[in-house]
Amino acid sequence: MGLNPRTTRFAEEIGPNGAVWIRGTGSRVSAPTGVRTVAAPAGIDSFQPDEMTVSCGAGTSLLELDESLREHGQYVNLGQHRHSSGTVGGALATGWNDHLRLGRGHVRESLLEAHIVDGRGDVVKGGGPTVKNVSGFDLCRLLVGSHGRLGALAAVTLRTRPLPAATRWFRVEDVSASGITDLITRFHRPSSVLWDARSAWVCLEGHPSDIDATMADLAGSGHVTEEVEQVPSPYRFAHRWSVAPGRVFDHVSVRAGRVLAEVGIGVIHTDETPPDPVVDPVILEIHRRLWTSFDPDRRLNPGAGDVPFVTAR
Repeated sequence: MGLNPRTTRFAEEIGPNGAVWIRGTGSRVSAPTGVRTVAAPAGIDSFQPDEMTVSCGAGTSLLELDESLREHGQYVNLGQHRHSSGTVGGALATGWNDHLRLGRGHVRESLLEAHIVDGRGDVVKGGGPTVKNVSGFDLCRLLVGSHGRLGALAAVTLRTRPLPAATRWFRVEDVSASGITDLITRFHRPSSVLWDARSAWVCLEGHPSDIDATMADLAGSGHVTEEVEQVPSPYRFAHRWSVAPGRVFDHVSVRAGRVLAEVGIGVIHTDETPPDPVVDPVILEIHRRLWTSFDPDRRLNPGAGDVPFVTAR
């Protein structure tokens, strides 16, 4: 993806001086008052269904992107089941994963190449449309979840995937901590397993006949299941705890019915305030030095996120 005129104009708008906020739709994070705002370029530049890549401006709406790809039976995983509106740049900058992360992967895995404008007003490129053409540091992984403070996303190339032939949810009753371990071993790459220490909700994606066979095997093992249209929303809870995946069972067991866990991921949705994180000072120093390298004057998206750059969640 070569440097296009829109990216050049975007860099000129940002300039080398003064605080600036990259404006999207404001659906994820609101712009602070008193800070100059600039909108990222919008529009799809190229889509190659056979290569399964799409290039677009970071200001492109998720709705436009989803509609364009759906016509060719493809999609980009940008956490749309958690937050379906906003812009491509906003989805990447916040890095919010949805509850299908177990099967569909992390948002950061969708970003192949990016052109950003750093704090000096210079255009920087990271990644590439194919892995064999990429060398050096994996800048794209740093950008996802950075809240735009390492650089303002201008244009990106994203990995697309085939839309699954079927997406179906099943509720499994009476699933204890020991039962959930047995349950998840019976599925081949489920897209999601949600669990509240009483019941589990499993999302299977793929060919309908394969899903039918899997559920028939599960029923034969004695599990009571039913197909459902609606599942409990993880996003009704006020907080998200991040724990080691193996510790989910202990956390959920003592909070039966009051939390909802993403099994295999290590995310627990709860109304309990999470404990204050303990961050190694060495990690904080690495963050500080990286931040200084990209934006020495701390002028990009001031106040966004909680730390110099927030790991995608």
